[in-house]
Amino acid sequence: MKTYENTDSLPADYRVALIDLLSFQADSEFAGGQRVSENLRFAPRPEEAYRLTKKVMEECGHGWYCWQVLAELGVDVDVRVQHLVQNPDNPSPKVVRVINGFRKENWSKFFEEWADVAMFSTVVTPAAVAFLGQYRQSSYLPWRRISERIWQEEKGHLAFGVWAAKRVIEFDGEAGRARLQAAVPKFMQMGLGFSGRPDDESKHFAKYFEMGLKIKDSRQLQAEYLEIVEKRLAELGLELPAGIEPDYEMRVGYELEEAVVAH
Repeated sequence: MKTYENTDSLPADYRVALIDLLSFQADSEFAGGQRVSENLRFAPRPEEAYRLTKKVMEECGHGWYCWQVLAELGVDVDVRVQHLVQNPDNPSPKVVRVINGFRKENWSKFFEEWADVAMFSTVVTPAAVAFLGQYRQSSYLPWRRISERIWQEEKGHLAFGVWAAKRVIEFDGEAGRARLQAAVPKFMQMGLGFSGRPDDESKHFAKYFEMGLKIKDSRQLQAEYLEIVEKRLAELGLELPAGIEPDYEMRVGYELEEAVVAH
């Protein structure tokens, strides 16, 4: 696999695909931080509020790391962040690219209490650990370098979810555990759909793989996700439900134009 530094001349199709994928990650990371901040209203105690606020800062930081790489590629990242902070509830797809699950109208329906906040980080974040972890092997070396830090912090967000869930059980006992278990299926749907549809591979994956911009296909990422989430649920005395269908609509953003990968 050929690798590139930020000082290298990039092939035209590689550059377009790189900017598209990085923009999608950067904008979605920052929007994710905006959404997580809304869940502060569910924090039952000061420590929960503090730890969730730390997660907000790190999610916004992930957007910043990616935007720094994009700025080196000539992208006007100031316009993107200004749009997101001025239009947090309904950012335009003509300006930024945000994963559907991080759009307010989709996000809000998943959360009713702190147990939901805990289970999002326990059950959905393993998908981010798997999906974003692959970029530590990206052919674009600046992206590879920031991905190591992002991956480490995502593992911390997973640990936060397990901690928050344990606190629910500590304070609410078996009634709390039951609420956590009840929340697992809806978040598993999102987690399983995070890496995209397996049948999308014929459309884009082969080209991304050839470029070194994607390292694992959706089947591999789903398997890695399930391995992580099963272990974390077992740690909490919770069960991994069977027969959960992925919700791919929460992942889908604004599809990359065919021309980008048709070269």
